[in-house]
Amino acid sequence: MQPLQNIRVLDLSRVLAGPYCTMVLGDLRAEVIKVEPPDGDETRGWGPPFAGGESAYYLCVNRNKRGMVVDLKTEAGRNILRELAMQSDVLVENFRPGTLKKFGLDFETLHEIHPRLVYCSISGFGQTGTLREKSGYDFMIQAMGGIMSVTGEPEGEPMKVGVAAADLFAGQNAVISILSALQARMMTGEGQYIDIALFDSQLGWLANVASNFLISGRNPKRYGNAHANIVPYQSFQASDGWFVVAVGNDKQFEALCRLIEIPELSSNSKFAANSARVENREELISILKPIFMKKTVDEWLALIGGQFPCGPIHNLEQVFSMPHVKEREMLVEMEHPTIGALPLVGSPLKMGGTPVEYRLPPPLMGEHTKEILTSLLGFSNEKVAALTENGCIK
Repeated sequence: MQPLQNIRVLDLSRVLAGPYCTMVLGDLRAEVIKVEPPDGDETRGWGPPFAGGESAYYLCVNRNKRGMVVDLKTEAGRNILRELAMQSDVLVENFRPGTLKKFGLDFETLHEIHPRLVYCSISGFGQTGTLREKSGYDFMIQAMGGIMSVTGEPEGEPMKVGVAAADLFAGQNAVISILSALQARMMTGEGQYIDIALFDSQLGWLANVASNFLISGRNPKRYGNAHANIVPYQSFQASDGWFVVAVGNDKQFEALCRLIEIPELSSNSKFAANSARVENREELISILKPIFMKKTVDEWLALIGGQFPCGPIHNLEQVFSMPHVKEREMLVEMEHPTIGALPLVGSPLKMGGTPVEYRLPPPLMGEHTKEILTSLLGFSNEKVAALTENGCIK
Protein backbone atom coordinates (compact mmCIF):
# COMPACT_ATOMS: atom_id res chain seq x y z
CA MET A 1 0.00 0.00 0.00
CA GLN A 2 1.41 3.37 -1.07
CA PRO A 3 0.16 6.74 0.26
CA LEU A 4 -1.42 8.03 -2.97
CA GLN A 5 -1.79 4.87 -5.03
CA ASN A 6 -5.52 5.41 -5.58
CA ILE A 7 -5.16 9.09 -6.52
CA ARG A 8 -5.11 10.28 -10.12
CA VAL A 9 -3.67 13.71 -10.90
CA LEU A 10 -4.37 15.59 -14.13
CA ASP A 11 -1.36 17.84 -14.61
CA LEU A 12 -1.95 20.78 -16.95
CA SER A 13 1.05 22.69 -15.64
CA ARG A 14 4.33 23.62 -17.29
CA VAL A 15 7.82 24.88 -16.39
CA LEU A 16 8.68 24.33 -12.70
CA ALA A 17 6.28 25.04 -9.81
CA GLY A 18 3.42 22.85 -11.09
CA PRO A 19 5.60 20.04 -12.48
CA TYR A 20 7.58 19.94 -9.23
CA CYS A 21 4.33 19.61 -7.28
CA THR A 22 3.02 16.79 -9.47
CA MET A 23 6.38 14.98 -9.45
CA VAL A 24 6.27 14.87 -5.65
CA LEU A 25 2.72 13.50 -5.81
CA GLY A 26 3.92 10.95 -8.36
CA ASP A 27 6.82 9.95 -6.11
CA LEU A 28 4.17 9.22 -3.45
CA ARG A 29 2.54 6.84 -5.97
CA ALA A 30 -0.19 9.06 -7.40
CA GLU A 31 -0.97 8.35 -11.05
CA VAL A 32 0.02 11.56 -12.82
CA ILE A 33 -1.05 12.39 -16.37
CA LYS A 34 1.03 15.25 -17.77
CA VAL A 35 -0.80 17.09 -20.54
CA GLU A 36 1.23 19.30 -22.86
CA PRO A 37 0.12 21.64 -25.67
CA PRO A 38 1.19 20.78 -29.25
CA ASP A 39 4.39 22.85 -28.89
CA GLY A 40 5.22 21.13 -25.61
CA ASP A 41 6.32 22.25 -22.18
CA GLU A 42 8.67 25.13 -22.93
CA THR A 43 11.33 23.74 -20.60
CA ARG A 44 11.99 20.99 -23.17
CA GLY A 45 13.95 23.67 -25.03
CA TRP A 46 15.67 25.21 -22.00
CA GLY A 47 19.20 24.03 -22.62
CA PRO A 48 21.93 23.05 -23.09
CA PRO A 49 22.59 20.62 -21.57
CA PHE A 50 20.45 18.05 -23.36
CA ALA A 51 20.42 14.25 -23.15
CA GLY A 52 18.68 12.03 -25.66
CA GLY A 53 16.86 15.03 -27.08
CA GLU A 54 15.53 16.16 -23.68
CA SER A 55 16.71 19.18 -21.68
CA ALA A 56 18.16 18.64 -18.23
CA TYR A 57 15.70 21.27 -17.00
CA TYR A 58 12.66 19.30 -18.20
CA LEU A 59 14.05 16.03 -16.87
CA CYS A 60 14.52 17.33 -13.33
CA VAL A 61 10.81 17.57 -12.40
CA ASN A 62 8.87 15.20 -14.63
CA ARG A 63 9.52 11.64 -13.48
CA ASN A 64 6.68 9.34 -12.39
CA LYS A 65 4.26 10.76 -14.98
CA ARG A 66 2.64 9.55 -18.15
CA GLY A 67 2.66 12.17 -20.89
CA MET A 68 0.19 13.15 -23.58
CA VAL A 69 -0.32 16.03 -25.99
CA VAL A 70 -3.75 17.66 -26.29
CA ASP A 71 -4.65 20.87 -28.13
CA LEU A 72 -6.80 22.83 -25.69
CA LYS A 73 -7.80 25.22 -28.48
CA THR A 74 -9.85 22.52 -30.22
CA GLU A 75 -13.29 21.40 -29.07
CA ALA A 76 -12.22 17.77 -29.21
CA GLY A 77 -9.19 18.58 -27.06
CA ARG A 78 -11.31 20.37 -24.46
CA ASN A 79 -13.71 17.42 -24.36
CA ILE A 80 -10.80 15.04 -23.74
CA LEU A 81 -9.53 17.13 -20.85
CA ARG A 82 -13.03 17.42 -19.39
CA GLU A 83 -13.43 13.63 -19.52
CA LEU A 84 -10.04 13.11 -17.93
CA ALA A 85 -10.87 15.62 -15.20
CA MET A 86 -14.05 13.67 -14.43
CA GLN A 87 -11.91 10.60 -13.76
CA SER A 88 -9.29 12.43 -11.70
CA ASP A 89 -8.97 13.29 -8.03
CA VAL A 90 -6.71 16.31 -8.49
CA LEU A 91 -6.21 18.86 -11.26
CA VAL A 92 -3.14 21.10 -11.24
CA GLU A 93 -2.82 24.05 -13.63
CA ASN A 94 -0.72 27.18 -13.97
CA PHE A 95 -2.43 29.13 -16.73
CA ARG A 96 -2.95 32.85 -16.28
CA PRO A 97 -5.99 33.50 -14.06
CA GLY A 98 -9.24 33.21 -16.00
CA THR A 99 -7.78 31.32 -18.97
CA LEU A 100 -9.39 27.95 -18.30
CA LYS A 101 -12.76 29.56 -17.59
CA LYS A 102 -12.91 30.47 -21.28
CA PHE A 103 -12.60 26.79 -22.11
CA GLY A 104 -15.10 25.52 -19.56
CA LEU A 105 -12.34 23.90 -17.52
CA ASP A 106 -12.40 26.20 -14.49
CA PHE A 107 -13.08 25.00 -10.96
CA GLU A 108 -16.67 26.21 -10.78
CA THR A 109 -17.67 24.44 -13.99
CA LEU A 110 -15.93 21.18 -13.13
CA HIS A 111 -17.08 21.26 -9.50
CA GLU A 112 -20.69 21.23 -10.67
CA ILE A 113 -20.23 17.89 -12.38
CA HIS A 114 -17.41 16.45 -10.25
CA PRO A 115 -17.68 17.85 -6.71
CA ARG A 116 -14.93 15.57 -5.35
CA LEU A 117 -12.26 17.15 -7.57
CA VAL A 118 -9.41 18.96 -5.80
CA TYR A 119 -8.43 21.79 -8.13
CA CYS A 120 -5.11 23.61 -7.64
CA SER A 121 -4.19 26.77 -9.54
CA ILE A 122 -0.61 28.05 -9.39
CA SER A 123 0.10 31.54 -10.66
CA GLY A 124 2.52 34.41 -10.20
CA PHE A 125 0.37 36.60 -7.98
CA GLY A 126 -2.72 34.53 -7.20
CA GLN A 127 -6.33 34.59 -8.35
CA THR A 128 -7.25 37.77 -6.41
CA GLY A 129 -5.67 41.17 -5.83
CA THR A 130 -4.63 44.00 -8.10
CA LEU A 131 -1.75 42.02 -9.62
CA ARG A 132 -3.75 38.85 -10.33
CA GLU A 133 -3.48 39.17 -14.12
CA LYS A 134 0.23 39.95 -14.10
CA SER A 135 2.37 37.05 -15.28
CA GLY A 136 5.38 36.24 -13.16
CA TYR A 137 8.46 34.07 -13.51
CA ASP A 138 10.57 33.18 -10.50
CA PHE A 139 13.26 35.82 -11.12
CA MET A 140 10.70 38.61 -11.23
CA ILE A 141 8.95 37.27 -8.11
CA GLN A 142 12.24 37.15 -6.22
CA ALA A 143 12.79 40.79 -7.19
CA MET A 144 9.31 42.01 -6.26
CA GLY A 145 8.98 39.79 -3.19
CA GLY A 146 11.99 41.22 -1.36
CA ILE A 147 14.42 38.30 -1.28
CA MET A 148 16.83 39.95 -3.74
CA SER A 149 17.07 43.02 -1.50
CA VAL A 150 18.63 40.88 1.25
CA THR A 151 20.73 38.58 -0.94
CA GLY A 152 24.23 39.47 -2.12
CA GLU A 153 27.27 41.30 -0.82
CA PRO A 154 26.61 44.50 1.18
CA GLU A 155 28.18 46.74 -1.46
CA GLY A 156 27.25 44.61 -4.46
CA GLU A 157 24.11 44.39 -6.55
CA PRO A 158 20.97 42.65 -5.28
CA MET A 159 21.14 38.94 -6.16
CA LYS A 160 18.64 36.21 -6.80
CA VAL A 161 18.89 32.80 -5.19
CA GLY A 162 20.83 30.38 -7.41
CA VAL A 163 17.83 28.11 -8.00
CA ALA A 164 14.23 29.09 -8.72
CA ALA A 165 13.31 29.13 -5.05
CA ALA A 166 9.96 30.92 -5.39
CA ASP A 167 8.83 28.32 -7.94
CA LEU A 168 9.97 25.41 -5.80
CA PHE A 169 8.40 26.72 -2.61
CA ALA A 170 5.15 27.37 -4.47
CA GLY A 171 5.25 23.79 -5.74
CA GLN A 172 5.86 22.53 -2.23
CA ASN A 173 3.02 24.65 -0.87
CA ALA A 174 0.79 23.19 -3.58
CA VAL A 175 1.70 19.65 -2.46
CA ILE A 176 0.91 20.47 1.17
CA SER A 177 -2.42 22.06 0.20
CA ILE A 178 -3.43 19.19 -2.08
CA LEU A 179 -2.66 16.55 0.55
CA SER A 180 -4.65 18.57 3.10
CA ALA A 181 -7.57 18.93 0.69
CA LEU A 182 -7.57 15.17 0.02
CA GLN A 183 -7.66 14.56 3.77
CA ALA A 184 -10.54 17.03 4.14
CA ARG A 185 -12.37 15.27 1.30
CA MET A 186 -12.30 12.05 3.29
CA MET A 187 -14.41 13.81 5.93
CA THR A 188 -16.64 16.02 3.76
CA GLY A 189 -16.86 14.08 0.50
CA GLU A 190 -16.08 17.27 -1.43
CA GLY A 191 -13.04 18.65 -3.16
CA GLN A 192 -12.05 22.30 -3.01
CA TYR A 193 -10.25 25.06 -4.84
CA ILE A 194 -6.60 25.84 -4.01
CA ASP A 195 -5.02 29.16 -4.99
CA ILE A 196 -1.21 29.10 -4.78
CA ALA A 197 0.83 32.16 -5.72
CA LEU A 198 4.58 32.35 -6.26
CA PHE A 199 4.47 35.82 -4.69
CA ASP A 200 2.77 34.55 -1.52
CA SER A 201 5.20 31.65 -1.31
CA GLN A 202 8.12 34.06 -1.65
CA LEU A 203 6.80 36.23 1.19
CA GLY A 204 6.09 33.15 3.31
CA TRP A 205 9.73 32.07 3.36
CA LEU A 206 11.16 35.49 4.22
CA ALA A 207 10.76 34.13 7.77
CA ASN A 208 12.98 35.92 10.31
CA VAL A 209 14.06 38.54 7.75
CA ALA A 210 10.45 39.68 7.35
CA SER A 211 9.94 39.52 11.11
CA ASN A 212 13.01 41.68 11.67
CA PHE A 213 11.47 44.34 9.44
CA LEU A 214 7.95 44.07 10.88
CA ILE A 215 9.25 44.41 14.44
CA SER A 216 11.88 47.11 13.83
CA GLY A 217 10.38 49.00 10.89
CA ARG A 218 13.84 49.11 9.31
CA ASN A 219 14.68 47.60 5.94
CA PRO A 220 17.17 44.76 6.41
CA LYS A 221 20.62 45.06 4.89
CA ARG A 222 22.47 42.57 2.73
CA TYR A 223 25.06 40.61 4.65
CA GLY A 224 26.50 38.41 1.91
CA ASN A 225 27.15 35.03 3.53
CA ALA A 226 26.79 36.45 7.02
CA HIS A 227 23.67 36.37 9.19
CA ALA A 228 21.63 39.34 10.32
CA ASN A 229 21.00 38.00 13.83
CA ILE A 230 23.86 35.58 14.60
CA VAL A 231 27.64 36.22 14.71
CA PRO A 232 29.93 34.57 13.69
CA TYR A 233 27.75 32.74 11.18
CA GLN A 234 29.31 33.13 7.74
CA SER A 235 31.97 31.98 5.30
CA PHE A 236 35.67 32.42 6.02
CA GLN A 237 38.70 32.03 3.81
CA ALA A 238 41.30 29.47 4.84
CA SER A 239 44.76 29.22 3.32
CA ASP A 240 43.52 27.02 0.45
CA GLY A 241 39.82 27.78 0.06
CA TRP A 242 36.56 28.73 1.74
CA PHE A 243 34.50 27.13 4.48
CA VAL A 244 31.59 28.13 6.69
CA VAL A 245 31.37 28.56 10.44
CA ALA A 246 27.95 28.57 12.12
CA VAL A 247 28.21 29.53 15.80
CA GLY A 248 24.66 29.31 17.10
CA ASN A 249 25.05 30.22 20.77
CA ASP A 250 27.41 31.66 23.37
CA LYS A 251 28.66 28.25 24.52
CA GLN A 252 29.68 27.41 20.99
CA PHE A 253 31.46 30.75 20.68
CA GLU A 254 33.40 29.98 23.85
CA ALA A 255 34.43 26.64 22.33
CA LEU A 256 35.51 28.35 19.11
CA CYS A 257 37.68 30.84 20.96
CA ARG A 258 39.32 28.01 22.90
CA LEU A 259 40.00 25.97 19.75
CA ILE A 260 41.55 28.89 17.85
CA GLU A 261 43.61 29.71 20.94
CA ILE A 262 42.18 33.10 21.89
CA PRO A 263 39.98 32.09 24.88
CA GLU A 264 40.01 35.61 26.27
CA LEU A 265 37.77 36.72 23.37
CA SER A 266 34.76 34.89 24.80
CA SER A 267 34.95 36.78 28.09
CA ASN A 268 35.27 40.18 26.41
CA SER A 269 32.07 42.13 27.05
CA LYS A 270 31.95 43.15 23.39
CA PHE A 271 31.75 39.51 22.29
CA ALA A 272 30.54 37.38 25.21
CA ALA A 273 26.84 37.47 24.23
CA ASN A 274 25.46 37.03 20.73
CA SER A 275 23.61 40.35 20.87
CA ALA A 276 26.94 42.06 21.64
CA ARG A 277 28.66 40.16 18.82
CA VAL A 278 25.98 41.37 16.40
CA GLU A 279 26.57 44.96 17.55
CA ASN A 280 30.36 44.56 17.22
CA ARG A 281 30.29 42.35 14.13
CA GLU A 282 32.97 44.16 12.12
CA GLU A 283 35.51 44.22 14.93
CA LEU A 284 35.07 40.52 15.71
CA ILE A 285 35.21 39.40 12.08
CA SER A 286 38.37 41.46 11.53
CA ILE A 287 39.98 39.49 14.38
CA LEU A 288 38.84 36.08 13.08
CA LYS A 289 39.70 36.50 9.41
CA PRO A 290 43.51 36.48 9.68
CA ILE A 291 43.37 33.57 12.15
CA PHE A 292 41.40 31.38 9.72
CA MET A 293 43.93 32.15 6.98
CA LYS A 294 46.62 30.27 8.93
CA LYS A 295 45.35 26.74 8.21
CA THR A 296 43.79 24.81 5.35
CA VAL A 297 40.08 24.06 5.13
CA ASP A 298 40.67 20.41 6.07
CA GLU A 299 42.79 21.39 9.04
CA TRP A 300 40.11 23.70 10.38
CA LEU A 301 37.37 21.13 9.85
CA ALA A 302 39.41 18.50 11.67
CA LEU A 303 40.03 20.92 14.55
CA ILE A 304 36.62 22.49 15.09
CA GLY A 305 34.21 20.32 13.10
CA GLY A 306 33.09 18.22 16.07
CA GLN A 307 32.25 21.21 18.27
CA PHE A 308 29.63 23.05 16.21
CA PRO A 309 28.36 23.22 12.61
CA CYS A 310 31.02 24.03 10.04
CA GLY A 311 31.72 22.66 6.62
CA PRO A 312 33.40 23.12 3.23
CA ILE A 313 31.76 24.98 0.36
CA HIS A 314 31.22 22.28 -2.24
CA ASN A 315 30.62 22.52 -5.95
CA LEU A 316 28.13 20.04 -7.38
CA GLU A 317 30.80 17.59 -8.49
CA GLN A 318 31.96 17.40 -4.89
CA VAL A 319 28.39 17.15 -3.61
CA PHE A 320 27.45 14.19 -5.79
CA SER A 321 30.77 12.48 -5.00
CA MET A 322 29.94 12.39 -1.29
CA PRO A 323 29.29 8.86 0.01
CA HIS A 324 26.51 10.38 2.14
CA VAL A 325 24.56 11.32 -0.99
CA LYS A 326 24.54 7.69 -2.12
CA GLU A 327 23.81 6.42 1.37
CA ARG A 328 20.79 8.73 1.59
CA GLU A 329 19.62 7.67 -1.89
CA MET A 330 19.72 11.26 -3.08
CA LEU A 331 21.18 10.22 -6.43
CA VAL A 332 19.09 7.70 -8.38
CA GLU A 333 19.10 6.27 -11.88
CA MET A 334 16.11 5.56 -14.10
CA GLU A 335 16.09 3.82 -17.46
CA HIS A 336 15.00 6.29 -20.14
CA PRO A 337 14.01 5.32 -23.72
CA THR A 338 16.38 7.75 -25.46
CA ILE A 339 18.98 8.44 -22.76
CA GLY A 340 19.54 5.05 -21.21
CA ALA A 341 20.63 5.36 -17.58
CA LEU A 342 19.29 8.76 -16.49
CA PRO A 343 20.75 10.20 -13.26
CA LEU A 344 18.29 12.21 -11.18
CA VAL A 345 18.23 13.82 -7.75
CA GLY A 346 16.37 11.48 -5.41
CA SER A 347 13.36 12.40 -3.32
CA PRO A 348 14.07 13.96 0.08
CA LEU A 349 10.94 12.25 1.44
CA LYS A 350 12.19 9.31 3.51
CA MET A 351 9.18 7.32 4.70
CA GLY A 352 9.84 4.08 6.53
CA GLY A 353 6.56 2.29 5.84
CA THR A 354 5.69 3.66 2.41
CA PRO A 355 8.91 4.74 0.68
CA VAL A 356 8.73 6.75 -2.52
CA GLU A 357 8.91 4.85 -5.80
CA TYR A 358 10.77 5.65 -9.01
CA ARG A 359 8.50 4.01 -11.58
CA LEU A 360 8.43 6.13 -14.72
CA PRO A 361 11.17 8.27 -16.30
CA PRO A 362 10.18 11.74 -17.55
CA PRO A 363 7.90 11.06 -20.53
CA LEU A 364 8.77 11.80 -24.11
CA MET A 365 6.43 14.31 -25.69
CA GLY A 366 3.08 12.60 -26.26
CA GLU A 367 4.55 9.22 -25.28
CA HIS A 368 1.38 7.90 -23.63
CA THR A 369 -1.39 9.78 -25.46
CA LYS A 370 -2.84 6.72 -27.17
CA GLU A 371 -2.44 4.55 -24.08
CA ILE A 372 -4.30 7.03 -21.87
CA LEU A 373 -7.14 7.62 -24.32
CA THR A 374 -7.76 3.93 -24.99
CA SER A 375 -7.34 2.64 -21.44
CA LEU A 376 -9.00 5.46 -19.46
CA LEU A 377 -11.53 6.92 -21.87
CA GLY A 378 -12.22 3.85 -23.99
CA PHE A 379 -11.35 5.49 -27.31
CA SER A 380 -10.99 3.15 -30.24
CA ASN A 381 -7.77 3.02 -32.23
CA GLU A 382 -9.67 4.54 -35.15
CA LYS A 383 -10.85 7.50 -33.07
CA VAL A 384 -7.34 8.10 -31.76
CA ALA A 385 -6.00 8.02 -35.32
CA ALA A 386 -8.65 10.52 -36.47
CA LEU A 387 -7.88 12.90 -33.59
CA THR A 388 -4.17 12.64 -34.35
CA GLU A 389 -4.77 13.40 -38.03
CA ASN A 390 -6.87 16.45 -37.07
CA GLY A 391 -4.07 17.77 -34.84
CA CYS A 392 -6.14 17.55 -31.63
CA ILE A 393 -3.65 15.18 -30.06
CA LYS A 394 -0.13 13.86 -30.61
